[in-house]
Amino acid sequence: MDDFWDLFIEPILVRRQPGSIVEVGAEHGRTTRLLLGFCGRHRSVLHCIEPAPRFDPARLEQEYGARLILHQGLSLQMLPHVDRFEVVLSDGDHNWYTVYHELKLIERRCHELGQPFPLVLLHDVGWPYGRRDMYYNPDNIPPQYRHPWARKGIVLGVSALQDRGGLNPHLCHADHEHGPRNGVLTAVEDFLEEAGQPLELVTIPGLFGFAVLFPSGLQGQHEDLVRFLRALELTPVMKQYVERCEALRIALDGSLREYDAALRECHARLGELGRPAPPGAQFEVGFT
Repeated sequence: MDDFWDLFIEPILVRRQPGSIVEVGAEHGRTTRLLLGFCGRHRSVLHCIEPAPRFDPARLEQEYGARLILHQGLSLQMLPHVDRFEVVLSDGDHNWYTVYHELKLIERRCHELGQPFPLVLLHDVGWPYGRRDMYYNPDNIPPQYRHPWARKGIVLGVSALQDRGGLNPHLCHADHEHGPRNGVLTAVEDFLEEAGQPLELVTIPGLFGFAVLFPSGLQGQHEDLVRFLRALELTPVMKQYVERCEALRIALDGSLREYDAALRECHARLGELGRPAPPGAQFEVGFT
């Protein structure tokens, strides 16, 4: 989510001035550090929920002290232990079951605590996971909510999984795109239909999609923030244009991945023949 920091996330936080921020899904901790920097400057607290951090939690806790409360576990198990919701960043397990029930849990906890529904910032509401489930661990998803899946890659505009190539072939993907209870954006839309209060959703295409979910009643307390959020919504024509740019970016990314795979194969064959790679040959494209 760090790609959205300077344009969207930090301006939202500055206008909202939350005392408590909840981050669902930290992985390498890049956004976590940005959030902790904000917390230090604005005397806020970060609740970080991550089952398998790829950073040193002890080092962050030592560096930021009481500004960081780490909940090391699955989001649906850890969210009930959070006692204050003002801004939530959702970038964890990208599937319908998890995101839908995260939102339900947040809504229920806020009702129990007598708090208003928070601002929720979401990543991956566009392709590939807006309309297709991905499971970090399929066993964490109840069978009735889990689509048939395989560790295969995905290609933009193609529902079937790819036997060779495609994006993220090492991850567990639903075997089809679209349909009921499938994907992050579908989860958000289904939650919106059932929400017990008026909520607004702003979606921004590009870089796999970013969205903000917020209560309409926020305008009475934070008029500048609501104006900022509503101004983010693109016109239909501009959305189509950005989506076209995103499709070109994804296609280029796919071509570079194929080039990288070919280079690695050549490198392996040269090694089998006992011949060194050409001087200056690079086999690390550095995708994220």
